[in-house]
Amino acid sequence: MAQYNLKRVDYGEFVQYRIYDRPICKNEEQKEQKENKEQKQEVDKNDKTDKKDNKDTGQTNNFRSEQVSINRSIQTVYKYAQANSWQFFITLTFKRDAKVDVYNYADCVKKITKWLNNQRCKCPDLKYLVVPEMHKDGAFHFHGLIANCDGLTFSDSGRVAIGNKAYKRTKENQHFPTIYNMDNWKYGYSTATTVVSSCKSASYICKYITKDLIQGIGKRRRFYPSNNLDLPEESEHFFDMDSLDALVESFGDALDYSKTQDIPEAHQRIRYFTVMQSSQEN
Repeated sequence: MAQYNLKRVDYGEFVQYRIYDRPICKNEEQKEQKENKEQKQEVDKNDKTDKKDNKDTGQTNNFRSEQVSINRSIQTVYKYAQANSWQFFITLTFKRDAKVDVYNYADCVKKITKWLNNQRCKCPDLKYLVVPEMHKDGAFHFHGLIANCDGLTFSDSGRVAIGNKAYKRTKENQHFPTIYNMDNWKYGYSTATTVVSSCKSASYICKYITKDLIQGIGKRRRFYPSNNLDLPEESEHFFDMDSLDALVESFGDALDYSKTQDIPEAHQRIRYFTVMQSSQEN
């Protein structure tokens, strides 16, 4: 039975190595991917019919905990975000009026997906990756990354982004990124800022996939990618864990980032190493 304990993910500008303490069985992974696909089809069906989510009936595998599911969603969003070049980070909100029920996730998704599809008339090659955020009161809005959007129009809001906050532009802060409004968004308020770092944008958009969000939307979809997004190249390997120190040492100055993630529910520990591609042989 084929197994691996190292996954190499090539994002172009950098390579990420994932080292698993407990080897991954490919047969189990393929089975899980099939179950994920079936679950996604059921989720799409629920979105179209606007049916309420059923409570957990035990149909999903018992070993798949909520946290493992969240981690998987975050990893998928991260892959899409890192493997593509983006122009703008956007936020789209809804007016609290009769045109959209801001507390109804299916209604909000219907509006935003229809709007995104309509924008393809202006931008046939439009790329997007959109994730929801749920307010403490249960209302929804969306954040996203977009590219190939030259057909869209943006207006200068007169404000700049300093960290996570917006400030009125002055002579002293005018060098900070400009905050734009999206003229095509008619459902509420919008902002758009130019993407400077794909890495930071990827990390930033992933933070919206939280436990509270998952509990709030149930089994419904947690992110919405356009169908023309690229994915990184991945390969699996099995290597001697006694060689881990030597592997890390071989990265040298190209090693940009490392972290360890414990997943007790899956009896797993994953070590991540990000290695800059410019210094690493492909």
